[in-house]
Amino acid sequence: MKPENVIMDEHGYLKLTDFGLSKQAYESNTFCGTPEYVSPEMLEGTSHDKTVDWWALGVLLYEMLAGIPPFYDRDHGVMFQKILKDDILWPDVKVHGFGFSKEATDLIKQLLNRDRTKRLGAGKNDSDDILNHKFFKGINTKKILDRKFKAPYKPA
Repeated sequence: MKPENVIMDEHGYLKLTDFGLSKQAYESNTFCGTPEYVSPEMLEGTSHDKTVDWWALGVLLYEMLAGIPPFYDRDHGVMFQKILKDDILWPDVKVHGFGFSKEATDLIKQLLNRDRTKRLGAGKNDSDDILNHKFFKGINTKKILDRKFKAPYKPA
């Protein structure tokens, strides 16, 4: 298996990965990726940068909490229009039996800002702005990033 397709490193720490088509570039104009995670700037064909990853993180967090991506539709054309134009639909506790915390809602809203220059993580502090968000309060993200926690499983 290729190293970029491994979702756990040799120390037992998980990695975020997308087994779909992706590329590494400082800035790009190409369209690639998993449709549910595509950012507005990719759909518009404008130049995009690493903030597409912050958009994808917002989609991932929403999906992990709700069980479905925020703009999902079986019809990709409809889904792409939702990504470009629709408001995020938040689960209602009375209707769905669950809802998002204020912190999760705020983090996801900031990651799914359609203006990539205002998207959380777009500033000079990059990922630190995301990790310092109140959603992560009480979590020692530095200790996690420094791999100071013992992983519950270490592969042979």
